[in-house]
Amino acid sequence: MKIHRAIILVTLLALTKTAVSQLQSIEQCREVFDSFMPCMGFVEGIFQQPSPQCCRGVSHLNNVVKFKTPGSRKNEQGTEELERVCECIEIMGKADHLPFLTSAINNLPPLCSLSLSFPISVGMDCSQ
Repeated sequence: MKIHRAIILVTLLALTKTAVSQLQSIEQCREVFDSFMPCMGFVEGIFQQPSPQCCRGVSHLNNVVKFKTPGSRKNEQGTEELERVCECIEIMGKADHLPFLTSAINNLPPLCSLSLSFPISVGMDCSQ
């Protein structure tokens, strides 16, 4: 009986830790979600052009992702902003029902008159 209770307790603790981790991820992604959400219709192929709000959001995310040195994944404050932005956009791509279109992703920077400082791809995997 004690072993059964211990297993239940360990399972509940693991589930609680996972739920807290997901809530923290959502909170850490709020800024990215707000900035990139106007782009979703474009990168999914629903709209022909990115909206001005999309371009402003991408520009904002570019400003968030600053490098200390070339190849560094950390900004001047030492936080891993590039990874955070990448992971949050990856969450958005996996949560939505439509996949990102390669052509739309490739057209986003020139249509917004900018270059991306963070990755966006059809099969995003920010762990690599």
